[in-house]
Amino acid sequence: MLGANWAVRPQVNLYGNVSRSFDPPATTELANPEGPTGFNPDLDSQAATNYELGVKGLVTGRLRYELAVFHIDVEDEIVPFELEGSGQSFFQNAGQSTHDGVEASVSLELLPGLLGTASYTWSDFRFDRFVGTDGSDYGGNRIPGIPEHLFSLDFSWSHPRGWFAGWDWLWVGRFYADNANTVQTDSYWVSNLRAGYRWQSGAWLLEPFVGVNNLFDEKYMGNVRLNASFGRYYEPAPDRNAYAGILLQRNF
Repeated sequence: MLGANWAVRPQVNLYGNVSRSFDPPATTELANPEGPTGFNPDLDSQAATNYELGVKGLVTGRLRYELAVFHIDVEDEIVPFELEGSGQSFFQNAGQSTHDGVEASVSLELLPGLLGTASYTWSDFRFDRFVGTDGSDYGGNRIPGIPEHLFSLDFSWSHPRGWFAGWDWLWVGRFYADNANTVQTDSYWVSNLRAGYRWQSGAWLLEPFVGVNNLFDEKYMGNVRLNASFGRYYEPAPDRNAYAGILLQRNF
């Protein structure tokens, strides 16, 4: 990795980096589509070259911001597929793909102990050169499973006496579920609540907590099976649900 950082002002920094990554297939990705035993001899490791430029800073001691743009050239990207009737995910390599995007975030201390954070991501991930195992040419198509737009809000409150609470909201834009870009999901939003109390004495930490997931009972996809056979792409997310627990921790 090669990086540089420039302090334009005491509280404004410009940065850039270039890095190279190498990702071998996970064991679960090596299943052999040709038979019930053995590994997939045609699945290669994925490699990528990442370029990133950004700026981050602090305003009046209360507002933090960051903006970054990135470009990633990926070789042999590992992507899932299913054989008809198998219901099992196998994996193959896409010859060449490009990931372009912008990430922005703002964090503001609204009141003492109350922090608000907003973030947005724009993504344009595409196959540049990719012929699937069935002979289909997917060059130029969007990579499935990646929404073009992603937006989140989070408000977190904490009190010096140990009480804390939070609310978060996530909006996920539409994305494709298949390499051919013929099936597109609906956008959705989901919201969650959480609260608790943090008590610490010496090395001991006790933290009872409660929360509600999917506060407004939104109907959305908890998981999308990319390139699933027979159109079985969607797995629904749980309805509104509550949870409670206690964390007990000792630091050594």
